[in-house]
Amino acid sequence: MLPVVPAVTVGLGLSTYLPYPPLAAEAKNSQKNTTDPANKNTKLGKQLFEKGDYDLAIDALVQATYFARNGYAPEAFYYLGKCYMAKGDYLKAYDALKKHLNQSVSGEGWGNVAMVETLTALKRYAEAQPYVAFALRGAAYESPLYRAAQVANAKLYEAQGDFSPACDYYRNALGDRPWTYYDAWIGFGECLMKMKKWAEAYKYLDEMLTTTKTIKGLDYERVHLDLGICLLAKGNHQGAIDHWHQCLEYNHDNKEAHLQLAMLLESENHFSSAIKEYRSFIRLSDDPKNHAPDKEMRSKQVESRIALLEEKLNTEVAPARAQMTPYMLMQEKKAEQDRIRQQQQEQQRQMEEQMKTLPKDAGF
Repeated sequence: MLPVVPAVTVGLGLSTYLPYPPLAAEAKNSQKNTTDPANKNTKLGKQLFEKGDYDLAIDALVQATYFARNGYAPEAFYYLGKCYMAKGDYLKAYDALKKHLNQSVSGEGWGNVAMVETLTALKRYAEAQPYVAFALRGAAYESPLYRAAQVANAKLYEAQGDFSPACDYYRNALGDRPWTYYDAWIGFGECLMKMKKWAEAYKYLDEMLTTTKTIKGLDYERVHLDLGICLLAKGNHQGAIDHWHQCLEYNHDNKEAHLQLAMLLESENHFSSAIKEYRSFIRLSDDPKNHAPDKEMRSKQVESRIALLEEKLNTEVAPARAQMTPYMLMQEKKAEQDRIRQQQQEQQRQMEEQMKTLPKDAGF
């Protein structure tokens, strides 16, 4: 027997009793059945995103938005947007982040930061600017959100070629000394480089390598690459070479370091060594993991340089021996060692071939 609620007067004054809604229990169970998969998939998608497995994360997060009642899944949409950003699919990232921000009731600052980054990548600069203010609203000075919003704003100006305010916003993100925020620090230094303030850029970049404070995420190879470029601009070739070699010690497959070395060596008429570095650049550019949009154009330009240098080597009288740098001496010594080793291997091969031609019973 169903429980009843008090009488309700309807129609012409007739009283009736209304039972509890017959589907109340079913609706409650239905909500539980959809809410649980939504939450589980959101949690799974977040974990996969943090591991860098973006494709599987997207699958889980799309499922989360599907199971969410009325499509309300602000957290799932946020991480879905971040996944698309990581894959470079900024149009889909924009759609997901727009849904996240429309559903959020807390004025989600991190969603606004992600939106600034997405719109900057899409070159929709004017549309991005208001989201900076939304992100900074309520963000405490030097908090992670404050720093990230300042960096996003700096990159927004930098993308438009407006380097002076970009430097200011990077500096804001760094906060008070001692500095420890790598993203703002490297951005600040590289922005100074784009303004051709080489000495100032070198000073701030070098501080990253000499500070006693821990800098989370410090990319040593990138810093050494930048320091070498600063020294090259000031005319210090050997200092530049030393920094690029240090860069390659951290990652021998840093194609930009090989390219910088190649161009410097070419300028010093070390054509053979330059060709070797150019070829390393092409090899690394052809790596399927390299998704740079201009990689084919740059590779063709370098191939043209190689052809030109090879032609010079074949047709021109060898130039007077330039002063040997430590790098060149090391390369020359290595080439000589390789030549001797190849000669020994060839002698060993010839000896083995001769032994094969001897009769089995040679009279010994």
